[in-house]
Amino acid sequence: MSHSAWILEYGYVDRFPASNLFAAQPTAGYRRMPYCFGLVRSDDRCILVDTGFADPAIYERLTAKYGETRWAHPVDVLARVGVAAAEVDTILLTHNHFDHAGCVDAFPNAHVWIQRREIENYVAATRRPARFEFLTRSCQADLPQQLADRPATLVDGVASPAPGIELRPAFDTHTAGSQVVVVDDTWVFAGDNVYSYENLEGLAGDGVLAPIAMTTGSAATWLDFADEMLTSVGGDVRRVLPFHEAAVWNRFPSATWDDGLHVAEVSLAAGHVSVVPSGRGSGS
Repeated sequence: MSHSAWILEYGYVDRFPASNLFAAQPTAGYRRMPYCFGLVRSDDRCILVDTGFADPAIYERLTAKYGETRWAHPVDVLARVGVAAAEVDTILLTHNHFDHAGCVDAFPNAHVWIQRREIENYVAATRRPARFEFLTRSCQADLPQQLADRPATLVDGVASPAPGIELRPAFDTHTAGSQVVVVDDTWVFAGDNVYSYENLEGLAGDGVLAPIAMTTGSAATWLDFADEMLTSVGGDVRRVLPFHEAAVWNRFPSATWDDGLHVAEVSLAAGHVSVVPSGRGSGS
């Protein structure tokens, strides 16, 4: 493999209702939920999968809803693994929600890729009556204007923004124009089309797919997409990378920073140096 890949945690909420992660599970309790983004590096490319967010007002709102939280600016989190914001040359947005597209403007040298369907459906939704506010509630409102003011590509379906990197659409699942990011035909950054490994492994570990709960698409569409995604990785759930799953810290070599946030090292290409501090790994 020619790319190294990491999952970087920039925040968490301590008591997130699991009923928001799994459809039709009103008594599933609570869990600590991380907020993460992906970093992919080759010898000549520095790519982010999503950008996280940094907004004190949203921090306060989420703390009021979910108890203890912890936050760090994604730029500062990247600095912990030796990456400066100016080094990022490409941003691949899985979808337009604030916690995935909230810091695009913090990376001035990056070319941004997102599905055209995601942006066009968002813009159309903003023109609908207020009773349709659910469609835009979690979106990054200024993203269309940001894309108009900087190098950006609105993708129509499958695309390859860099050698070894492929974008695959997941239309009408979590959002109208969601996409996943495939690295070296091995790893799949799933965005919010997988919240937890249980979505794919089953709530009882029985392999029965558990549809995501927070969605503007349909459960039936998600089931078909999830099945296709699993087939593409040969049924190996570990190759599907979620951004809101604390179990990644145990499934991959990882470290916990002094503020309680984590980094997981998914894959290390030949010649690349590990960012997991010696003696602090918690994964296998």
